[in-house]
Amino acid sequence: MRSPWFRRVTAGSVAGEEARAVDWGGTPLGPPSTWPTALRVTVEMCFTTRFPVLVTWGPELTMIYNDGYREMLGSEKHAVAMGAPFQEVWSEIWADLAPSVEQVMVCGEPTWSVDQRLLMNRSGYDEETFFTYSYSPLRDTGDVVRGLLDIATETTDRVVERRRREIVAELGVRLAAVHGDVPRMVDVTAALLAASPDVEAADLHLRDDQGRVVRARSAAGAGAGADGAGGVADDVVARVAATGHAEEVDRSLVLPLRAVGDPGTCGVLVLTAGPWRPWDDAYRQFFAQVATALGEAVSASVRHLREVAHLRDVSDTLQAAILPEGATLPGVVARYRPASGDLAVGGDWYDVVELGPGRRALVVGDCVGHGLEAAARMGQLRAAARALLLDQPDPAAVLDGLDRFARTLPGAECTTVFCAVVDEVEHTLTYAVAGHLPPVLARVGGATALLTGGRGPALALSTAAHADAVEHLNDGDLLVVYTDGLVERRRESLRVGLDRLTAAVAALPRGEHASAVADALLQAFVPDGADDDVAVVVYRAGGVAESAETERVMPERDPLGAPAT
Repeated sequence: MRSPWFRRVTAGSVAGEEARAVDWGGTPLGPPSTWPTALRVTVEMCFTTRFPVLVTWGPELTMIYNDGYREMLGSEKHAVAMGAPFQEVWSEIWADLAPSVEQVMVCGEPTWSVDQRLLMNRSGYDEETFFTYSYSPLRDTGDVVRGLLDIATETTDRVVERRRREIVAELGVRLAAVHGDVPRMVDVTAALLAASPDVEAADLHLRDDQGRVVRARSAAGAGAGADGAGGVADDVVARVAATGHAEEVDRSLVLPLRAVGDPGTCGVLVLTAGPWRPWDDAYRQFFAQVATALGEAVSASVRHLREVAHLRDVSDTLQAAILPEGATLPGVVARYRPASGDLAVGGDWYDVVELGPGRRALVVGDCVGHGLEAAARMGQLRAAARALLLDQPDPAAVLDGLDRFARTLPGAECTTVFCAVVDEVEHTLTYAVAGHLPPVLARVGGATALLTGGRGPALALSTAAHADAVEHLNDGDLLVVYTDGLVERRRESLRVGLDRLTAAVAALPRGEHASAVADALLQAFVPDGADDDVAVVVYRAGGVAESAETERVMPERDPLGAPAT
Protein backbone atom coordinates (compact mmCIF):
# COMPACT_ATOMS: atom_id res chain seq x y z
CA MET A 1 0.00 0.00 0.00
CA ARG A 2 1.34 3.41 -0.98
CA SER A 3 2.26 5.98 1.65
CA PRO A 4 -0.27 8.79 1.97
CA TRP A 5 2.43 11.44 1.53
CA PHE A 6 3.64 9.79 -1.67
CA ARG A 7 0.13 9.53 -3.11
CA ARG A 8 -0.41 13.19 -2.29
CA VAL A 9 2.75 14.60 -3.89
CA THR A 10 2.51 12.45 -7.04
CA ALA A 11 -1.13 13.14 -7.73
CA GLY A 12 -2.14 15.11 -10.84
CA SER A 13 0.89 14.50 -13.08
CA VAL A 14 1.94 11.95 -15.68
CA ALA A 15 5.34 11.44 -14.07
CA GLY A 16 3.62 11.09 -10.68
CA GLU A 17 1.38 8.37 -12.06
CA GLU A 18 4.43 6.55 -13.40
CA ALA A 19 6.15 6.94 -10.01
CA ARG A 20 3.17 5.33 -8.24
CA ALA A 21 3.35 2.39 -10.66
CA VAL A 22 6.98 1.59 -9.72
CA ASP A 23 7.64 -1.28 -7.26
CA TRP A 24 9.91 0.81 -5.09
CA GLY A 25 10.45 -2.13 -2.76
CA GLY A 26 12.42 -3.75 -5.57
CA THR A 27 14.78 -0.79 -5.77
CA PRO A 28 17.63 0.20 -3.45
CA LEU A 29 15.37 2.96 -2.06
CA GLY A 30 12.74 0.61 -0.64
CA PRO A 31 9.06 1.63 -0.17
CA PRO A 32 8.35 5.40 0.02
CA SER A 33 7.11 4.95 3.59
CA THR A 34 10.71 4.14 4.60
CA TRP A 35 12.38 7.02 2.83
CA PRO A 36 14.33 9.44 5.00
CA THR A 37 13.00 12.91 5.63
CA ALA A 38 15.59 14.61 3.38
CA LEU A 39 14.53 12.45 0.44
CA ARG A 40 10.82 12.99 1.13
CA VAL A 41 11.18 16.76 1.27
CA THR A 42 13.15 16.84 -1.99
CA VAL A 43 10.70 14.51 -3.79
CA GLU A 44 7.76 16.67 -2.69
CA MET A 45 9.55 19.75 -4.04
CA CYS A 46 10.21 17.89 -7.29
CA PHE A 47 6.58 17.03 -7.98
CA THR A 48 5.19 20.40 -6.93
CA THR A 49 7.19 22.49 -9.40
CA ARG A 50 6.79 22.66 -13.13
CA PHE A 51 10.49 23.34 -13.63
CA PRO A 52 12.36 20.22 -14.83
CA VAL A 53 13.74 18.48 -11.73
CA LEU A 54 15.46 15.12 -11.25
CA VAL A 55 16.10 13.59 -7.83
CA THR A 56 18.57 10.71 -7.45
CA TRP A 57 19.27 8.89 -4.21
CA GLY A 58 21.10 5.86 -2.94
CA PRO A 59 24.07 3.82 -4.11
CA GLU A 60 22.73 3.54 -7.69
CA LEU A 61 21.42 7.11 -7.80
CA THR A 62 17.90 5.85 -8.40
CA MET A 63 15.90 8.34 -10.49
CA ILE A 64 12.71 10.20 -9.49
CA TYR A 65 11.57 13.11 -11.70
CA ASN A 66 8.64 15.33 -12.63
CA ASP A 67 6.80 16.06 -15.87
CA GLY A 68 9.27 18.78 -16.86
CA TYR A 69 12.20 16.38 -16.73
CA ARG A 70 10.14 13.61 -18.34
CA GLU A 71 10.02 15.62 -21.58
CA MET A 72 13.83 15.50 -21.71
CA LEU A 73 13.73 11.71 -21.81
CA GLY A 74 12.44 11.67 -25.38
CA SER A 75 9.98 9.16 -26.75
CA GLU A 76 11.65 6.03 -25.39
CA LYS A 77 13.58 6.55 -22.16
CA HIS A 78 10.63 7.72 -20.04
CA ALA A 79 9.13 4.24 -20.21
CA VAL A 80 12.02 2.73 -18.22
CA ALA A 81 13.66 5.64 -16.41
CA MET A 82 11.49 6.06 -13.30
CA GLY A 83 13.13 4.14 -10.43
CA ALA A 84 16.09 3.12 -12.63
CA PRO A 85 19.79 3.83 -11.98
CA PHE A 86 20.97 7.22 -13.29
CA GLN A 87 24.00 5.75 -15.08
CA GLU A 88 21.95 3.02 -16.70
CA VAL A 89 19.38 5.41 -18.14
CA TRP A 90 22.00 7.84 -19.50
CA SER A 91 24.67 5.30 -20.39
CA GLU A 92 25.43 6.85 -23.82
CA ILE A 93 26.34 10.23 -22.26
CA TRP A 94 27.72 9.00 -18.96
CA ALA A 95 31.27 9.96 -19.90
CA ASP A 96 30.04 13.57 -20.20
CA LEU A 97 28.07 13.48 -16.94
CA ALA A 98 30.45 11.49 -14.75
CA PRO A 99 32.83 14.38 -13.83
CA SER A 100 29.91 16.48 -12.54
CA VAL A 101 28.40 13.51 -10.69
CA GLU A 102 31.74 12.82 -9.03
CA GLN A 103 32.14 16.45 -7.99
CA VAL A 104 28.77 16.27 -6.22
CA MET A 105 28.90 12.76 -4.74
CA VAL A 106 32.57 12.65 -3.77
CA CYS A 107 33.42 16.28 -3.12
CA GLY A 108 29.99 17.48 -2.04
CA GLU A 109 30.23 20.50 -4.33
CA PRO A 110 27.49 21.75 -6.67
CA THR A 111 28.09 22.09 -10.43
CA TRP A 112 26.91 24.47 -13.13
CA SER A 113 26.95 23.67 -16.88
CA VAL A 114 25.72 26.02 -19.61
CA ASP A 115 24.61 24.83 -23.03
CA GLN A 116 26.55 21.58 -22.69
CA ARG A 117 26.42 19.48 -25.84
CA LEU A 118 25.22 15.93 -25.23
CA LEU A 119 24.84 13.34 -27.99
CA MET A 120 22.04 11.25 -26.47
CA ASN A 121 19.84 8.48 -27.76
CA ARG A 122 16.44 9.18 -26.22
CA SER A 123 14.09 8.70 -29.20
CA GLY A 124 15.62 5.84 -31.13
CA TYR A 125 18.49 7.74 -32.79
CA ASP A 126 21.63 9.60 -31.78
CA GLU A 127 20.51 13.16 -31.22
CA GLU A 128 22.54 16.30 -30.62
CA THR A 129 21.13 18.15 -27.62
CA PHE A 130 22.15 21.04 -25.39
CA PHE A 131 21.37 21.53 -21.70
CA THR A 132 21.99 24.08 -19.00
CA TYR A 133 21.85 22.35 -15.62
CA SER A 134 23.06 22.33 -12.04
CA TYR A 135 23.82 19.33 -9.85
CA SER A 136 23.49 19.85 -6.08
CA PRO A 137 24.32 17.40 -3.28
CA LEU A 138 21.47 15.86 -1.23
CA ARG A 139 22.51 15.02 2.34
CA ASP A 140 20.98 12.88 5.07
CA THR A 141 20.61 13.94 8.71
CA GLY A 142 24.21 12.93 9.30
CA ASP A 143 25.35 15.47 6.62
CA VAL A 144 26.49 12.63 4.36
CA VAL A 145 25.90 13.06 0.60
CA ARG A 146 23.36 10.42 -0.42
CA GLY A 147 22.17 11.72 -3.77
CA LEU A 148 22.05 14.66 -6.16
CA LEU A 149 19.44 17.13 -7.29
CA ASP A 150 19.43 17.99 -11.00
CA ILE A 151 17.66 21.19 -11.98
CA ALA A 152 17.89 21.47 -15.74
CA THR A 153 16.55 23.18 -18.81
CA GLU A 154 17.01 22.03 -22.38
CA THR A 155 18.48 24.74 -24.62
CA THR A 156 18.78 22.69 -27.80
CA ASP A 157 16.37 24.73 -29.92
CA ARG A 158 17.93 28.04 -28.90
CA VAL A 159 21.53 26.90 -29.43
CA VAL A 160 20.85 25.25 -32.78
CA GLU A 161 18.80 28.21 -34.03
CA ARG A 162 21.57 30.61 -32.97
CA ARG A 163 24.36 28.71 -34.72
CA ARG A 164 22.28 28.36 -37.90
CA ARG A 165 21.53 32.07 -37.81
CA GLU A 166 25.25 32.78 -37.37
CA ILE A 167 26.09 30.57 -40.35
CA VAL A 168 23.69 32.49 -42.59
CA ALA A 169 25.00 35.85 -41.33
CA GLU A 170 28.64 34.84 -41.74
CA LEU A 171 27.92 33.52 -45.23
CA GLY A 172 26.49 36.91 -46.18
CA VAL A 173 29.58 38.69 -44.86
CA ARG A 174 32.00 36.39 -46.67
CA LEU A 175 30.09 36.53 -49.94
CA ALA A 176 30.00 40.32 -49.81
CA ALA A 177 33.78 40.37 -49.33
CA VAL A 178 34.34 38.51 -52.63
CA HIS A 179 31.55 40.15 -54.64
CA GLY A 180 32.05 39.64 -58.36
CA ASP A 181 34.40 36.68 -57.94
CA VAL A 182 32.20 33.62 -58.43
CA PRO A 183 34.95 30.99 -57.95
CA ARG A 184 35.86 32.53 -54.59
CA MET A 185 32.18 32.56 -53.66
CA VAL A 186 32.16 28.84 -54.30
CA ASP A 187 35.24 28.44 -52.10
CA VAL A 188 33.97 30.45 -49.13
CA THR A 189 30.55 28.80 -49.26
CA ALA A 190 32.02 25.31 -49.36
CA ALA A 191 34.42 26.09 -46.50
CA LEU A 192 31.70 27.54 -44.29
CA LEU A 193 29.18 24.76 -44.90
CA ALA A 194 31.88 22.12 -44.39
CA ALA A 195 32.35 23.47 -40.87
CA SER A 196 28.64 23.38 -40.02
CA PRO A 197 27.44 20.44 -37.89
CA ASP A 198 24.01 20.89 -39.49
CA VAL A 199 25.31 20.02 -42.96
CA GLU A 200 26.20 16.47 -43.93
CA ALA A 201 26.90 17.32 -47.55
CA ALA A 202 26.73 20.31 -49.87
CA ASP A 203 26.74 20.15 -53.67
CA LEU A 204 26.88 23.42 -55.59
CA HIS A 205 25.92 23.53 -59.28
CA LEU A 206 26.29 26.67 -61.41
CA ARG A 207 25.41 27.55 -64.97
CA ASP A 208 28.35 27.70 -67.36
CA ASP A 209 28.76 29.95 -70.40
CA GLN A 210 26.56 27.59 -72.45
CA GLY A 211 23.77 27.72 -69.89
CA ARG A 212 24.35 24.18 -68.65
CA VAL A 213 24.15 23.48 -64.92
CA VAL A 214 27.43 21.85 -63.92
CA ARG A 215 28.80 20.80 -60.55
CA ALA A 216 31.11 23.49 -59.19
CA ARG A 217 31.96 22.02 -55.79
CA SER A 218 31.03 19.23 -53.39
CA ALA A 219 31.85 19.25 -49.70
CA ALA A 220 31.30 16.89 -46.79
CA GLY A 221 30.16 18.87 -43.77
CA ALA A 222 31.06 18.57 -40.12
CA GLY A 223 27.68 16.92 -39.63
CA ALA A 224 28.53 13.96 -41.86
CA GLY A 225 27.70 10.62 -40.33
CA ALA A 226 29.63 7.37 -40.54
CA ASP A 227 28.18 6.64 -44.00
CA GLY A 228 29.51 9.92 -45.41
CA ALA A 229 27.72 12.40 -47.63
CA GLY A 230 24.63 11.58 -49.60
CA GLY A 231 23.51 12.90 -52.97
CA VAL A 232 20.61 13.30 -55.37
CA ALA A 233 20.19 12.29 -58.98
CA ASP A 234 21.31 14.64 -61.75
CA ASP A 235 17.80 14.72 -63.21
CA VAL A 236 16.47 16.23 -59.97
CA VAL A 237 19.12 18.97 -60.12
CA ALA A 238 18.28 19.64 -63.78
CA ARG A 239 14.57 19.82 -63.01
CA VAL A 240 15.03 22.29 -60.15
CA ALA A 241 17.30 24.44 -62.34
CA ALA A 242 14.63 24.46 -65.07
CA THR A 243 11.54 25.02 -62.91
CA GLY A 244 12.99 27.10 -60.10
CA HIS A 245 11.05 25.04 -57.56
CA ALA A 246 12.78 23.34 -54.63
CA GLU A 247 12.48 19.58 -54.20
CA GLU A 248 13.04 17.32 -51.21
CA VAL A 249 14.79 13.96 -51.41
CA ASP A 250 14.94 12.10 -48.08
CA ARG A 251 16.96 14.45 -45.83
CA SER A 252 18.23 16.54 -48.73
CA LEU A 253 16.81 19.78 -50.07
CA VAL A 254 17.48 20.69 -53.71
CA LEU A 255 17.20 24.47 -53.94
CA PRO A 256 17.34 26.87 -56.90
CA LEU A 257 19.87 29.70 -56.74
CA ARG A 258 18.54 33.05 -57.89
CA ALA A 259 17.99 36.57 -56.68
CA VAL A 260 14.57 37.85 -55.71
CA GLY A 261 12.84 38.95 -58.89
CA ASP A 262 15.12 37.00 -61.24
CA PRO A 263 13.08 34.86 -63.65
CA GLY A 264 15.81 32.27 -64.12
CA THR A 265 18.21 30.38 -61.93
CA CYS A 266 21.98 30.78 -61.86
CA GLY A 267 22.50 27.37 -60.26
CA VAL A 268 21.30 24.77 -57.79
CA LEU A 269 22.37 24.07 -54.21
CA VAL A 270 21.87 20.60 -52.75
CA LEU A 271 22.09 20.47 -48.96
CA THR A 272 21.87 17.25 -46.97
CA ALA A 273 20.94 17.39 -43.30
CA GLY A 274 23.25 16.02 -40.65
CA PRO A 275 22.07 12.89 -38.81
CA TRP A 276 21.87 14.29 -35.29
CA ARG A 277 18.93 16.67 -35.52
CA PRO A 278 15.35 15.88 -36.57
CA TRP A 279 14.46 16.71 -40.18
CA ASP A 280 11.81 19.36 -39.57
CA ASP A 281 10.56 22.71 -40.83
CA ALA A 282 13.26 24.56 -38.90
CA TYR A 283 15.91 22.54 -40.74
CA ARG A 284 14.24 23.25 -44.11
CA GLN A 285 14.05 26.95 -43.32
CA PHE A 286 17.76 27.04 -42.47
CA PHE A 287 18.69 25.44 -45.80
CA ALA A 288 16.38 27.84 -47.65
CA GLN A 289 18.08 30.82 -45.99
CA VAL A 290 21.51 29.55 -47.05
CA ALA A 291 20.29 29.15 -50.64
CA THR A 292 18.74 32.62 -50.60
CA ALA A 293 21.96 34.27 -49.41
CA LEU A 294 24.06 32.39 -51.94
CA GLY A 295 21.57 32.89 -54.76
CA GLU A 296 21.42 36.65 -54.21
CA ALA A 297 25.22 36.92 -54.15
CA VAL A 298 25.91 34.71 -57.17
CA SER A 299 23.11 36.27 -59.23
CA ALA A 300 24.42 39.74 -58.47
CA SER A 301 27.94 38.66 -59.42
CA VAL A 302 26.76 37.05 -62.66
CA ARG A 303 24.91 40.25 -63.56
CA HIS A 304 28.06 42.18 -62.72
CA LEU A 305 30.18 39.92 -64.91
CA ARG A 306 27.76 40.31 -67.78
CA GLU A 307 27.93 44.07 -67.42
CA VAL A 308 31.70 43.83 -67.35
CA ALA A 309 31.64 41.72 -70.50
CA HIS A 310 29.53 44.39 -72.17
CA LEU A 311 31.90 47.11 -71.04
CA ARG A 312 34.80 45.00 -72.23
CA ASP A 313 33.25 44.82 -75.68
CA VAL A 314 32.82 48.59 -75.64
CA SER A 315 36.41 48.96 -74.47
CA ASP A 316 37.71 46.71 -77.23
CA THR A 317 35.80 48.71 -79.81
CA LEU A 318 37.19 51.98 -78.50
CA GLN A 319 40.72 50.65 -78.16
CA ALA A 320 40.58 49.12 -81.65
CA ALA A 321 40.06 52.62 -83.02
CA ILE A 322 43.16 53.94 -81.28
CA LEU A 323 45.65 52.82 -83.94
CA PRO A 324 44.12 53.09 -87.43
CA GLU A 325 44.48 49.95 -89.45
CA GLY A 326 47.19 50.20 -92.05
CA ALA A 327 49.10 53.07 -90.41
CA THR A 328 52.82 52.34 -90.66
CA LEU A 329 55.88 53.95 -89.21
CA PRO A 330 59.30 52.36 -89.47
CA GLY A 331 60.49 51.18 -86.08
CA VAL A 332 57.29 51.89 -84.11
CA VAL A 333 55.38 49.35 -82.00
CA ALA A 334 52.69 49.77 -79.37
CA ARG A 335 51.65 47.54 -76.50
CA TYR A 336 48.58 47.78 -74.31
CA ARG A 337 47.86 45.88 -71.11
CA PRO A 338 44.50 46.46 -69.37
CA ALA A 339 44.39 46.79 -65.62
CA SER A 340 44.23 43.59 -63.61
CA GLY A 341 40.73 42.66 -62.45
CA ASP A 342 37.30 42.27 -63.94
CA LEU A 343 37.02 45.61 -65.70
CA ALA A 344 39.59 46.14 -68.44
CA VAL A 345 38.47 49.49 -69.79
CA GLY A 346 40.26 52.68 -69.00
CA GLY A 347 41.55 56.02 -70.11
CA ASP A 348 44.98 55.19 -71.58
CA TRP A 349 45.43 55.72 -75.32
CA TYR A 350 48.05 56.06 -78.02
CA ASP A 351 47.94 57.06 -81.67
CA VAL A 352 50.09 57.34 -84.78
CA VAL A 353 49.08 59.99 -87.28
CA GLU A 354 50.40 60.30 -90.86
CA LEU A 355 51.40 63.92 -91.48
CA GLY A 356 52.99 63.64 -94.88
CA PRO A 357 56.16 62.18 -96.39
CA GLY A 358 58.65 61.35 -93.66
CA ARG A 359 56.59 62.96 -90.89
CA ARG A 360 54.53 61.09 -88.31
CA ALA A 361 52.97 62.09 -85.00
CA LEU A 362 53.11 59.98 -81.83
CA VAL A 363 50.52 60.61 -79.10
CA VAL A 364 50.21 58.90 -75.72
CA GLY A 365 47.60 60.00 -73.18
CA ASP A 366 46.07 58.99 -69.89
CA CYS A 367 42.64 60.06 -68.59
CA VAL A 368 41.87 59.86 -64.90
CA GLY A 369 39.80 56.82 -63.87
CA HIS A 370 38.68 53.50 -65.28
CA GLY A 371 35.55 52.09 -66.78
CA LEU A 372 33.28 53.11 -69.59
CA GLU A 373 33.22 56.82 -68.71
CA ALA A 374 37.01 57.09 -68.76
CA ALA A 375 37.15 55.13 -72.00
CA ALA A 376 34.55 57.43 -73.56
CA ARG A 377 36.54 60.53 -72.56
CA MET A 378 39.65 58.87 -73.92
CA GLY A 379 37.97 58.30 -77.29
CA GLN A 380 36.86 61.93 -77.55
CA LEU A 381 40.28 63.29 -76.63
CA ARG A 382 42.03 60.96 -79.04
CA ALA A 383 39.76 62.03 -81.86
CA ALA A 384 40.31 65.70 -80.97
CA ALA A 385 44.09 65.25 -80.88
CA ARG A 386 44.05 63.58 -84.32
CA ALA A 387 41.95 66.39 -85.80
CA LEU A 388 44.23 69.05 -84.31
CA LEU A 389 47.36 67.32 -85.62
CA LEU A 390 45.95 67.10 -89.13
CA ASP A 391 45.04 70.82 -89.01
CA GLN A 392 48.21 72.19 -87.35
CA PRO A 393 50.94 69.58 -86.80
CA ASP A 394 52.70 71.38 -83.96
CA PRO A 395 52.76 69.48 -80.61
CA ALA A 396 52.46 72.57 -78.37
CA ALA A 397 49.59 73.99 -80.45
CA VAL A 398 47.86 70.61 -80.33
CA LEU A 399 48.10 70.50 -76.53
CA ASP A 400 46.74 74.07 -76.29
CA GLY A 401 43.78 73.01 -78.41
CA LEU A 402 43.27 69.86 -76.34
CA ASP A 403 43.36 71.97 -73.19
CA ARG A 404 40.54 74.17 -74.48
CA PHE A 405 38.54 71.10 -75.52
CA ALA A 406 39.11 69.38 -72.15
CA ARG A 407 37.53 72.34 -70.36
CA THR A 408 34.26 71.53 -72.15
CA LEU A 409 34.44 67.78 -71.44
CA PRO A 410 33.36 66.79 -67.90
CA GLY A 411 35.89 64.52 -66.23
CA ALA A 412 38.72 65.38 -68.61
CA GLU A 413 40.54 67.45 -66.02
CA CYS A 414 44.04 66.24 -65.17
CA THR A 415 44.37 64.21 -68.37
CA THR A 416 48.06 63.87 -69.24
CA VAL A 417 49.34 63.82 -72.84
CA PHE A 418 52.66 63.39 -74.62
CA CYS A 419 52.55 64.64 -78.22
CA ALA A 420 55.51 64.41 -80.63
CA VAL A 421 56.21 64.83 -84.32
CA VAL A 422 58.98 62.74 -85.84
CA ASP A 423 60.66 64.12 -88.95
CA GLU A 424 62.64 61.33 -90.61
CA VAL A 425 64.09 63.72 -93.13
CA GLU A 426 65.36 66.33 -90.67
CA HIS A 427 66.10 63.67 -88.01
CA THR A 428 64.25 65.59 -85.33
CA LEU A 429 61.79 64.85 -82.57
CA THR A 430 59.61 67.84 -81.70
CA TYR A 431 57.49 67.25 -78.61
CA ALA A 432 55.38 68.88 -75.91
CA VAL A 433 54.13 67.45 -72.62
CA ALA A 434 50.92 68.14 -70.69
CA GLY A 435 51.63 66.70 -67.25
CA HIS A 436 52.67 63.34 -68.67
CA LEU A 437 55.58 61.30 -67.35
CA PRO A 438 58.82 62.01 -69.23
CA PRO A 439 59.71 59.49 -71.97
CA VAL A 440 63.06 57.72 -72.03
CA LEU A 441 65.56 58.39 -74.84
CA ALA A 442 68.43 55.97 -75.26
CA ARG A 443 71.16 57.23 -77.59
CA VAL A 444 72.61 54.55 -79.81
CA GLY A 445 76.13 55.49 -78.86
CA GLY A 446 75.59 57.38 -75.66
CA ALA A 447 73.60 57.87 -72.50
CA THR A 448 70.05 56.97 -71.59
CA ALA A 449 67.98 59.69 -69.90
CA LEU A 450 64.51 61.08 -69.39
CA LEU A 451 63.34 63.81 -71.77
CA THR A 452 62.44 66.67 -69.45
CA GLY A 453 61.85 69.47 -71.99
CA GLY A 454 58.57 70.86 -73.28
CA ARG A 455 56.80 70.33 -69.99
CA GLY A 456 53.48 71.96 -69.15
CA PRO A 457 50.49 71.32 -66.89
CA ALA A 458 47.95 68.56 -67.40
CA LEU A 459 44.83 69.46 -69.36
CA ALA A 460 42.30 71.91 -67.96
CA LEU A 461 44.47 72.89 -64.98
CA SER A 462 46.04 76.11 -66.28
CA THR A 463 45.65 78.66 -69.08
CA ALA A 464 49.42 78.83 -69.63
CA ALA A 465 50.49 77.97 -73.18
CA HIS A 466 52.48 74.80 -73.85
CA ALA A 467 55.93 74.94 -75.45
CA ASP A 468 57.78 72.67 -77.86
CA ALA A 469 61.12 71.01 -77.25
CA VAL A 470 63.31 69.59 -80.00
CA GLU A 471 65.75 66.67 -79.94
CA HIS A 472 68.03 65.63 -82.77
CA LEU A 473 67.74 61.91 -83.52
CA ASN A 474 70.42 59.65 -84.89
CA ASP A 475 69.67 56.35 -86.55
CA GLY A 476 69.31 53.74 -83.82
CA ASP A 477 68.21 56.13 -81.07
CA LEU A 478 65.40 54.59 -79.01
CA LEU A 479 62.37 56.45 -77.62
CA VAL A 480 60.07 54.84 -75.01
CA VAL A 481 56.77 56.59 -74.20
CA TYR A 482 54.49 55.04 -71.59
CA THR A 483 51.64 55.60 -69.16
CA ASP A 484 52.00 55.62 -65.40
CA GLY A 485 50.71 52.06 -64.96
CA LEU A 486 54.12 50.83 -66.11
CA VAL A 487 56.15 52.46 -63.34
CA GLU A 488 53.91 53.59 -60.48
CA ARG A 489 53.72 51.30 -57.44
CA ARG A 490 51.93 51.67 -54.13
CA ARG A 491 54.07 52.78 -51.19
CA GLU A 492 56.96 53.64 -53.55
CA SER A 493 58.24 57.00 -54.75
CA LEU A 494 57.58 57.69 -58.44
CA ARG A 495 61.22 58.70 -58.72
CA VAL A 496 62.20 55.12 -57.90
CA GLY A 497 59.99 53.80 -60.71
CA LEU A 498 61.39 56.28 -63.23
CA ASP A 499 64.98 55.43 -62.29
CA ARG A 500 64.20 51.73 -62.59
CA LEU A 501 62.73 52.24 -66.07
CA THR A 502 65.69 54.34 -67.24
CA ALA A 503 68.12 51.67 -66.01
CA ALA A 504 66.12 48.91 -67.69
CA VAL A 505 66.14 50.71 -71.06
CA ALA A 506 69.87 51.43 -70.73
CA ALA A 507 70.55 47.74 -70.10
CA LEU A 508 68.83 46.58 -73.30
CA PRO A 509 71.09 45.58 -76.19
CA ARG A 510 71.69 48.47 -78.56
CA GLY A 511 69.98 47.93 -81.91
CA GLU A 512 67.22 45.73 -80.42
CA HIS A 513 64.02 45.85 -82.48
CA ALA A 514 61.30 48.05 -81.04
CA SER A 515 58.97 45.07 -80.61
CA ALA A 516 61.56 43.20 -78.53
CA VAL A 517 62.12 46.31 -76.40
CA ALA A 518 58.39 46.72 -75.71
CA ASP A 519 57.98 43.05 -74.81
CA ALA A 520 61.02 43.08 -72.54
CA LEU A 521 59.78 46.13 -70.62
CA LEU A 522 56.32 44.65 -70.08
CA GLN A 523 57.82 41.38 -68.88
CA ALA A 524 60.13 43.21 -66.49
CA PHE A 525 57.62 45.68 -65.06
CA VAL A 526 54.16 44.07 -65.26
CA PRO A 527 54.67 40.31 -65.73
CA ASP A 528 51.42 39.52 -63.88
CA GLY A 529 49.42 42.57 -64.86
CA ALA A 530 49.13 45.92 -63.13
CA ASP A 531 46.66 47.84 -60.99
CA ASP A 532 46.33 50.42 -63.76
CA ASP A 533 46.17 50.28 -67.56
CA VAL A 534 49.55 50.24 -69.27
CA ALA A 535 50.30 51.67 -72.71
CA VAL A 536 53.82 51.60 -74.16
CA VAL A 537 54.96 53.05 -77.49
CA VAL A 538 58.52 52.34 -78.64
CA TYR A 539 60.17 54.11 -81.58
CA ARG A 540 63.56 53.20 -83.08
CA ALA A 541 64.90 56.05 -85.25
CA GLY A 542 65.90 54.85 -88.69
CA GLY A 543 64.74 51.37 -87.77
CA VAL A 544 63.39 48.68 -90.07
CA ALA A 545 59.72 48.82 -90.91
CA GLU A 546 57.97 46.88 -88.15
CA SER A 547 54.54 48.44 -88.85
CA ALA A 548 52.77 50.34 -86.15
CA GLU A 549 51.65 47.10 -84.57
CA THR A 550 49.59 46.94 -81.45
CA GLU A 551 49.07 44.04 -79.10
CA ARG A 552 46.27 43.91 -76.53
CA VAL A 553 46.22 41.17 -73.94
CA MET A 554 42.96 40.63 -72.06
CA PRO A 555 42.71 38.62 -68.81
CA GLU A 556 41.78 35.01 -69.46
CA ARG A 557 38.35 33.92 -68.29
CA ASP A 558 37.34 30.71 -66.60
CA PRO A 559 34.02 28.92 -67.32
CA LEU A 560 32.32 30.78 -64.47
CA GLY A 561 33.13 34.13 -65.99
CA ALA A 562 35.75 35.38 -63.54
CA PRO A 563 39.36 36.28 -64.40
CA ALA A 564 41.68 33.31 -64.25
CA THR A 565 44.36 33.55 -61.59
